[in-house]
Amino acid sequence: KEKLGYTGESSVQADSFNWQKKELAAAFVGASSVRKQSAVARRALDQSSRYADLSLTEEDLIKNGQHVLVAYILKPKAGYDYLATAAHFAAESSTGTNVNVCTTDDFTKTVDALVYYIDPENEEMKIAYPTALFDRNITDGRAMMCSVLTLSIGNNQGMGDVEYGKIYDIYFPPQYLRLFDGPSCCVIDMWRILGRGTTGGGLVVGTIIKPKLGLQPKPFGEACYGFWQGGDFIKNDEPQGNQTFCQMNQCIPEVVKAMRMAMAETGQGKLFSANITADDPNEMIARGKYVLDQMGPMAENCAFLVDGYVAGGTAVTVARRNFPKQFLHYHRAGHGAVTSPQTQRGYTAFVHTKLSRVIGASGIHTGTMSFGKMEGDASDKNIGFMLQDDVADGPYYRQEWEGMKQTTPIISGGMNALRLPAFFENLGHSNVILTAGGGAFGHKDGPKQGAISCGQGEEAWKLWKAGTYGDVSLSDGVVEYAKTHEEIKGAFLTFQKDADQIYPGWKEKLGYTGESSVQAASFNWQKKELAAAFVGASSVRKQSAVARRALDQSSRYADLSLTEEDLIKNGQHVLVAYILKPKAGYDYLATAAHFAAESSTGTNVNVCTTDDFTKTVDALVYYIDPENEEMKIAYPT
Repeated sequence: KEKLGYTGESSVQADSFNWQKKELAAAFVGASSVRKQSAVARRALDQSSRYADLSLTEEDLIKNGQHVLVAYILKPKAGYDYLATAAHFAAESSTGTNVNVCTTDDFTKTVDALVYYIDPENEEMKIAYPTALFDRNITDGRAMMCSVLTLSIGNNQGMGDVEYGKIYDIYFPPQYLRLFDGPSCCVIDMWRILGRGTTGGGLVVGTIIKPKLGLQPKPFGEACYGFWQGGDFIKNDEPQGNQTFCQMNQCIPEVVKAMRMAMAETGQGKLFSANITADDPNEMIARGKYVLDQMGPMAENCAFLVDGYVAGGTAVTVARRNFPKQFLHYHRAGHGAVTSPQTQRGYTAFVHTKLSRVIGASGIHTGTMSFGKMEGDASDKNIGFMLQDDVADGPYYRQEWEGMKQTTPIISGGMNALRLPAFFENLGHSNVILTAGGGAFGHKDGPKQGAISCGQGEEAWKLWKAGTYGDVSLSDGVVEYAKTHEEIKGAFLTFQKDADQIYPGWKEKLGYTGESSVQAASFNWQKKELAAAFVGASSVRKQSAVARRALDQSSRYADLSLTEEDLIKNGQHVLVAYILKPKAGYDYLATAAHFAAESSTGTNVNVCTTDDFTKTVDALVYYIDPENEEMKIAYPT
């Protein structure tokens, strides 16, 4: 002030200037050059007076149907007022900026997002977003989810006065909800193909081809054939696509051949989910068309998998609109970066899965509600209700779907026959899709028996529920069932750690006195004549290349003798540096190796399909510094 010789008022707002006054500007905007009084008061910015209205009631907002309502857990940074921060958050999420601007007019304010509820003690805040704020397609006037997310969870995630802000629930008014695509297919279509009618078809027994990477086309087809002898549905694992060692134009024909043979031999329909995810929508469409062309008259038996979190809602919409007759399989790999309870920004898994139904996913992975290997909670069953029911309660809002087709929960991540009964009991039904990788290919007797055992897990639960075994616990009922069903009994022998935890005393009840760990790798599932005829191998037993021992991933997925200099020089690896912290009680190297396994060719158990080639594309931990929580992994290109 001294240097510029300024002695005037302490705050000059942009709204005191009428930028329309110049003749050129007036000619452009079609207004007279007479000065137009700005509607913005000339005062220091006070966003809480504009972007908050605590007199609004949720009941009225829902009744009027003109707002998307969003519930957040929000904490301001130290020293900031809660309401002022919440209003700033709403401003940044809609029409506001950090200063008054001369372009704001009366209409602008009609589409302000408004904070209508705060509870500073519990860090709860709710914002009403006018539906008019959100972008629409110029081609058909439909709504787009990217616009909803850009506002509700966009720039507000980087605000300097916000410690954290995370979406816990979202409500769509009926008129606006109808502007989204919603699913075109669901599990009912799968039941029909499997010959189960259209109601109460129960569990679709599926798998993920394991190892997740590293199988070449012929072994991939063999794995499909082996599972389809006892199961219904096979999906590409989320990274499987068109790798140089397993290109689609070689692999998909093997899958089609396996499907035809399995259907002919079992007399039952079979299903396959092909990964069409890509950066380029044209590539996605090309992949989809190629797969359907190969499937021919079995096209309805084919679903399309899209990695919906990493590729985004745009990729989901590309698949939904270009292939409306196919089941749209939404894989959520990567979602934990924002949905994990450990993460205080972003949105929850509940919100993520709810959005998937809005944009048209036929099915989405929902985890295992703590019954598998992935992070989750038994209360996640509310996700299932929100996806499948026509009216469902979320943490804050009741959503009416108005007849929109359901999105089917797809359960995966460490599931096997032993974990299924308690899962169904927690959920209350079994009308879901299972994709058990290790649970099928890790079974001691092979993928056919692994698949059958999973179906038996459902049957055992239903029989117990019906009182077949009398007034006994669920675990005792399942053990009783296993006495007369060899496949699920084999699951007890294979997954003994699970058996010990879930079914105490099972060994005595089943009369088992054998070894403590039976690995699938000791069984060659290709040995049977039918399989041999298909895969072109002799029926002589082929020795598995996987050692018969308890799984030790650090011996396979870590090589600390590798040097970064040599890896860079050789040019065959993508190198990734992480800050990694294991949970309490876990060894650093073992956790790092598990991380590398899960990120490449591994699973949580040994599987019978791993061969020598698979190991050549393992991701390898080549550096760790536990003290500084540093880890580096080399991924073969």
